[in-house]
Amino acid sequence: MGNAATKTNYASSTSMRKKVCIIPIGTIDKEILHYTQKELEDRFNVKIDIGRQLEDPTYAYHKHKKQYHSKKILKRIHKSRLTGYDRILGIADVDLYVLERTFVFGEAEIKKKVAVISLTRLRQEFYDLPEDFTLFRKRIIIEAVHELGHTYGLRHCTNNKCVMFLSNTISDTDHKGADLCSNCRKNHGR
Repeated sequence: MGNAATKTNYASSTSMRKKVCIIPIGTIDKEILHYTQKELEDRFNVKIDIGRQLEDPTYAYHKHKKQYHSKKILKRIHKSRLTGYDRILGIADVDLYVLERTFVFGEAEIKKKVAVISLTRLRQEFYDLPEDFTLFRKRIIIEAVHELGHTYGLRHCTNNKCVMFLSNTISDTDHKGADLCSNCRKNHGR
């Protein structure tokens, strides 16, 4: 990932007072939570807290798909009604889907400023490949930045190197990296 000096800071000066909360959905490794917290604080220049864990998302499970409906998880995050936070990012370790797609790495509700990412398909082991913890952590940040970018009003970008490019495959995620392109940085600054 590089050091903090090489990371792009996505926040405008007004966002320094705002806070983001990361909520574990079910059991999430504390090291992953703290790593994500630190990386996102550096990138967005906001205070990020780790909130209390929400229950396993059994309410969102689709037995035929053997996946979890991300919109239902987003609704539960929004209903948690955390006060004092500008945005909320849920982190789950279940395979997510939306009605229009076979799977998603994450999803966001732009107007409600809530998002969720899944760790499941970010692991090399999901693709029957050897574990690569460094790559796994990199992918987490890419997807977290992407979904939080939506909560800041950013849409999908056509630049396949931009973090806001839509990932249809894990190769797309690996190709794009965690930085906004110049056009998205300009749009974010408004």
